[in-house]
Amino acid sequence: MDILTTKIGLEMLLRWGHFLSGVVWIGLLYYFNFVQTEYFKEAEPQAKSDAIRKLVPRALWWFRWGALFTFLTGAGIFALRGGGMPVGIYIGALLGTLMFLNVWMIIWPNQKVVIGSAEQVAKGGAPLPDAATALGIAGLASRTNTLFSVPMLFFMGASSHYPGLSGGAVGVILAILVIVVLEYNAAYQPLSRFDVIKKLPAGGKMGPMASVTGVIHCGLGLTVILFLCLKLL
Repeated sequence: MDILTTKIGLEMLLRWGHFLSGVVWIGLLYYFNFVQTEYFKEAEPQAKSDAIRKLVPRALWWFRWGALFTFLTGAGIFALRGGGMPVGIYIGALLGTLMFLNVWMIIWPNQKVVIGSAEQVAKGGAPLPDAATALGIAGLASRTNTLFSVPMLFFMGASSHYPGLSGGAVGVILAILVIVVLEYNAAYQPLSRFDVIKKLPAGGKMGPMASVTGVIHCGLGLTVILFLCLKLL
């Protein structure tokens, strides 16, 4: 078996792992945003508390490790390919990387506070004072990941099946700026303890992403904007 054959086989294994872990990750992302969140709006307090303590931790386990393995297998593919891929894959990878960081640095730490508060209340104690804030921070990051997932999946597919998406320097820079501004909005509150962030315009706004319909429409709109940046500029 020559080196080229070995490399192709390894890349195929990485792609397979990338797809498998990605399905787990994004599937649970959509479950959290489209199903669980809407259920919690209508659930009785006791049922909601039980779900937060018993169901949510299990789902978050698969969610965060799915995100990690999706990121690692994607990074492995990049390492094997050594660059030179279509510009769309880099935009998709940027979106996916930010989503991965949001999971481990914003969503999971804050969800641990929410779960811990529910456990404390179930034992007869008072809720943790930071639980409501933590829930809001995690919710915004999760909605932002849902927003990012729509163009991320488009550009991952377009990199192989839409070769006409080249993108000039201006278009790429503009696309990156749009993504960075949206990520700043999601990460503003967790980062607001740093003085440099306090001097920048405030973020942390849910806006139209508050509803399921709104975040889907925003995701489709963001896909169109990024596509036009890479296609026309």
